[in-house]
Amino acid sequence: MSKTLARKAIGVLLGAALMIPTGTGAFAASASTQHTDAATKKTAGIQGHWAQQVMQNWKDKGYINGYADGELHPNDRVSRAELAALINRSSGFTSASDISYTDVPTDSWYFADVAKASAAGYMQGDGNGKFRPTGEVSRQELAVVLASLTKMEPAADSANFSDTANSPAWSKGAIGAVAKSGLMTGSAGTFKPTAAATRAEVVTVLDRAAKVNPTAPAVTYNEAGTYGPEKGTDTVQGSVQVTQAGVTLRNTVIEGDLLLGKEIANGDVTLDNVTVKGTTKIEGGGPNSIHVVDSVLVTVLVDKRDGSVRIVTEGNSSVSQITLQSGAYLQENGTGSGFADVILSNLIPAGSTVRMAGQFETLEISAASLNVNLSSGSVGEVTIEEGAAGTNLNVSTAARIAQLILNAAANVTGTGTIANAQVNASGVTFQNNPQQMTVANGVLAPSVSSAVSTGGSGAGGSSSVPAPTTPVSDRLDVTNGSAALRFANAVNGLTLEDLSVNATVTGVTYSLEDVAFDGASNTLSFKPLSLDDFYGKELKVNVSPAAGTVKFTTTLTGAARIEGFSGIITDVDNQPVEGMRIDFRRGTGSTSGAIAASVLTDAAGRYVAYVPVGIYTGVTSKPGFIPGTIVAVGISDSYNRSENHTAIKVPASDEIRIVLTWGERPRDEDSHLLGPVGDGYGFHTWYGEKQAYDQGELVADLDHDDTSSYGPETTTIRQKINGTYQFYVHNFSGNGDGTSTLKNSGAKVEVYVGDESVPTTSYTIPTGDSSEIYWYVFDMTINNGEITFAEKNEFANHSPQPLYDQTRPDYESILIEESAKLLSVTDATYVKLGDDIPLTMNGTSIRQDVAVNIKKIEERGVTDEVYTVVGDVYTVTGDVYIGKVNNNIVFTDYNLGTQSVEYKVTVELSLNGESLVRDIWIAIPNVHDLLERAVERSAAVLEADPDYTALRDAYNEAVVALDSGEALLQIQARNKLLELLF
Repeated sequence: MSKTLARKAIGVLLGAALMIPTGTGAFAASASTQHTDAATKKTAGIQGHWAQQVMQNWKDKGYINGYADGELHPNDRVSRAELAALINRSSGFTSASDISYTDVPTDSWYFADVAKASAAGYMQGDGNGKFRPTGEVSRQELAVVLASLTKMEPAADSANFSDTANSPAWSKGAIGAVAKSGLMTGSAGTFKPTAAATRAEVVTVLDRAAKVNPTAPAVTYNEAGTYGPEKGTDTVQGSVQVTQAGVTLRNTVIEGDLLLGKEIANGDVTLDNVTVKGTTKIEGGGPNSIHVVDSVLVTVLVDKRDGSVRIVTEGNSSVSQITLQSGAYLQENGTGSGFADVILSNLIPAGSTVRMAGQFETLEISAASLNVNLSSGSVGEVTIEEGAAGTNLNVSTAARIAQLILNAAANVTGTGTIANAQVNASGVTFQNNPQQMTVANGVLAPSVSSAVSTGGSGAGGSSSVPAPTTPVSDRLDVTNGSAALRFANAVNGLTLEDLSVNATVTGVTYSLEDVAFDGASNTLSFKPLSLDDFYGKELKVNVSPAAGTVKFTTTLTGAARIEGFSGIITDVDNQPVEGMRIDFRRGTGSTSGAIAASVLTDAAGRYVAYVPVGIYTGVTSKPGFIPGTIVAVGISDSYNRSENHTAIKVPASDEIRIVLTWGERPRDEDSHLLGPVGDGYGFHTWYGEKQAYDQGELVADLDHDDTSSYGPETTTIRQKINGTYQFYVHNFSGNGDGTSTLKNSGAKVEVYVGDESVPTTSYTIPTGDSSEIYWYVFDMTINNGEITFAEKNEFANHSPQPLYDQTRPDYESILIEESAKLLSVTDATYVKLGDDIPLTMNGTSIRQDVAVNIKKIEERGVTDEVYTVVGDVYTVTGDVYIGKVNNNIVFTDYNLGTQSVEYKVTVELSLNGESLVRDIWIAIPNVHDLLERAVERSAAVLEADPDYTALRDAYNEAVVALDSGEALLQIQARNKLLELLF
């Protein structure tokens, strides 16, 4: 996970598309010819690439397209013009500056994007009138752009990298900021600032940033009034909050979420021609209340604690799915589709009342002991789930239910029409007979009495159930993949040969594939229609008797919209998980009850769920994996391909795995594990340091980090070291508007010891109104294999005090850092006879606790056969000019020859049992060259200080000595110059 503490402007980057479409301008031409050789084709795809999942996600969402060969080319480099185009589209920048860069022609495809980048201020030219549009974006340039977009303060963390010391000043603060936030990381202690950024890196970094802060700052309306343009439409890139009654919001598209806050109390709010692409949450409103006029809401959550809110759809409004977590009154007063699917979640308090008036497609009741009143209109299908015992369902005279499925004891009252009832549980009572009723085997027949009370338990006189009456007509119940034949009178013994089947898609004839028929249930099955090709279109199926068939005589017709969602299941190593089963149920948190769809992942980990629009909870299962959940959304106006999930494997027999899950808010909760490594040292795994090593061995790691709600986030202990481990959770996203607190998150921590798929222990966060951002969950103590747990359940605004306050030093890293101070090449140019030759860079020294050992001194040319040893030196010539004194290299004699002599000095650095060997080449120039360099240095000093008389006299003598050819004179002249120079 990558983090940024200044999460302001980057949110809209998630909408980015890292591409210039093929066929568009210069970029298309180069893109189509750039990737043809065989070597490139090997790396063109993303299968097995480290960025496979994020790039596939972006491709599925339409954010990034492939080149002419259809591949994404993750390792290709990104130009400055491409980066500008990407950011402009993702951030919604539209304002342009007047630009006059000499290398940006007005007819180039990138002219407009460069002008927008200049206006937004995140990219500028080089100061010489050029923008360098085709220049590659380096990692340090990408860091500067990210820091600018996210408004991050400069940080000094660039000093943590060994290769940024010489980076330009304009980049260091940005490198530090993105490194500190986790947006960009290095490798092996290096940042590689000048390396070109690849498509994979850019997509990954922008995706990280977007997940950390996925929405722009929320727009808040806290005063009564009308907002939005009178004509036309405004778009809000982020989310919107309404915190005052009397607000009318009109002609607006909200890309994020909409919150109608509890501050509205019992007041009114009107949405007039508003489209909300995220989730609409209603916490306020009274009996007159929330008016949805000519608006489109995809998913709605209602949580008005006293249940007094009324929500009315008017005009051409549509609400694809509405989930109630409290009582409410839903009313349709318009010509649009109004409310489609209604879910009464198990979070609704017992005894609450829900009233409905209108034409609803489905109603699912999951909460127990509710009073549900259908005052008028109709519902296509009502399901009372197993956990909803004690439901009182009143169907008024003006109301009708086409299909009622009772999986729990319920009391059904009222004089309205129930066309068909399927009774799957004992204890059901009806005030009036359904037109047709089927009772499951082993279930007691419902009692029917006109005396049953609408609010009671169903007590009263009873009578036997009369023979079901005949439905009005035969029908065909169609889904994308099946068609169930429902006859008014039983028809048995049908085969596929008895049926003539035809289908259309939006009126165009379509040939169904892989058609089969189950005679026991009278159900056709066929290959589902592709969501990619037909999303949102209507599939209509007709079944009539085949020629010569006399088993039935009518034509059955039914229709369904082609809808659903898909995603990819991967493990923590980003590898696809094949054969994982996912059972999807309607609603948030629905892990039991009727299954809407069951799917299996393919070899690429991909699944497709063919279900109506709405929110679904999927439960994953596969041997060797811990059961998990996915919250997925089917959207009415577009195909959602990105409901991905990370599956968590059961730990190995010698491991311990800690799994954190939570709800939709806050978006990012972080796992922190503190533990021992021995000798009084400890470790800390978290998003900033995911792996904990001790003496080269992996001890524990944050092997999966989730930043986009729900989890899972997993931490694995690889080595069971004796001591006490501390686990806590941090609300990294913060409390937001006060609704995104830890205690409102529903967080749960499960601990799996060994290769078991059932947790050894688990902890669920308590609910409450406090807003602390740290939850100290538990301590775990390991003592020679025995494991004990101590629940802490403490809340604070600071992290717990570690039991081990030191981290064992990384001796290898220390030695690498110290070795960087060693010179690779040095000489005796300004060294006096008998003095040490410098081995480290100017101004640096090896730290005192690191031992320095001169292992060997070899003259260049030494081989196994040709050398002699003089003192500490392996030599070819026999003449030796340096020596070892107390692990220092000393200049011991002058080179009176005509050529420079070179030595390879092997240096060993060691610390606490770790060692590192480096070679240093030392040159010993001859006497003439030594003097010549001293003369050159003196001339430079005299040019700056011409009045330095003593040096000028010595300089003149040295010039004479240079020409004399006398070694002794040259040595004396050099010594005099060095005395005056240093």
